[in-house]
Amino acid sequence: MRSATARAPRFPPPPLPADPVALSRAAVEGALAEGFVAAGVAEAESPVSFDVFARWIRDGHHGQMAWLTRHFEARRRFDAILPFTRAVLAVAREVPGRGDGNVAKYARGDDYHHVVRRHLARVIDAIRPLAPKGSRFRVCVDTAPLLERDVAVQAGIGSLGKNGLLIVPGVGSNVVLGEILTDVALAPTGAPLDRDADVCGSCTTCLDSCPTQAFVSPGLLDARRCLSYLTIEKRGPLTPEEETALGGRLFGCDVCQDVCPWNAALDPTGFVRGPTAWFDPAAIAQLTEGAFRRRFFETSIWRATWAGLVRNARAALKVEARA
Repeated sequence: MRSATARAPRFPPPPLPADPVALSRAAVEGALAEGFVAAGVAEAESPVSFDVFARWIRDGHHGQMAWLTRHFEARRRFDAILPFTRAVLAVAREVPGRGDGNVAKYARGDDYHHVVRRHLARVIDAIRPLAPKGSRFRVCVDTAPLLERDVAVQAGIGSLGKNGLLIVPGVGSNVVLGEILTDVALAPTGAPLDRDADVCGSCTTCLDSCPTQAFVSPGLLDARRCLSYLTIEKRGPLTPEEETALGGRLFGCDVCQDVCPWNAALDPTGFVRGPTAWFDPAAIAQLTEGAFRRRFFETSIWRATWAGLVRNARAALKVEARA
C-alpha cells in the first residue's frame, strides 16, 4: 500500500464566507434543482470507516482491484485530493433503469460518471458567484480516492444497509453518488445519521439472496465472489463454477437491491435509456473489438472491457446449452 503525499497547495485558502449557512443552502438547493434526489454538506473530517476499509483491503476482499490500494492513505485525507478542503457536498442521483435484465440497472443509461459530473459542474457555476473570491471546487465521481458512502452518511443523505449500499430515505439504494470538495467553509446541513443505527432491523434478505453468498457478514462483501466483480472487474477466464453462478448475466448484478424492502415501493416500469436492459449473448459473443468500441465507448459497459464482455456472453451460452 503506497502512501500519498498531500498535493502542495499553490494558493492559500479563501476567506470565510459571510454567511456559510446560506451558501450551504444554495449548494443543496442547486443540487436538487439539477435532478439529484438527495444532497447534503459535511465538514471535511477524516472518514469514520477508513479502518474498516483498511481491514477489507488487508484481507484481500478487493480481489484484482489493485487501483483501490493506490493512493491508499489519501482516502483518509481530503486535502490529498483538494488542498485545504473544508467541506464536501454529497449528492445521490437515481439510476434510470427498471425491471429485469442481464445488465445492471445503473449501466442502462448514459455513463453516470459523465452525467453526475456534468450536473455537479453546473452546481459549482451556480454557487461560485456567492462564494468568497479565490474559492476552489473539485468534482468527484467514483474516481478520486474518496470513501463515497462514508461521506454520504456524514452528510446525512442516507444510511448503509446490510448489503453495504447507501439507502436514501424515500428513494432506496438504486442511486449513484457524487461529491464536490471545496476549500470554502460551508456549514454542515444537518447532523450525520447514526452510523450504528440498523436501518435493516432483523431483515437479512439481501444476504440470504446473494447467488454466491458473497457477504462475509452484514455490510462486509468479499468482492471476489460478487457477480458484479466477476462480470466487470475480474480479468482473465472464469472458472466453470463462476460461469454457472453468473446465471446469464453479462454486466453486474442487482439481486441484493432487487430483494431489498427499501426498494420494494419503486416503480418497476420506469424508463430505460442508452444501452438496453438485455443483450443477446450470441450477438455479444461474436462482437469484434472495434464493434465493442463503437457501441460502448463512453458507456458504463466499457468498464468490463471487450474481452470481459465477450467472455461473459460465451459463459451465458455455455450455461444455456447445458440447461
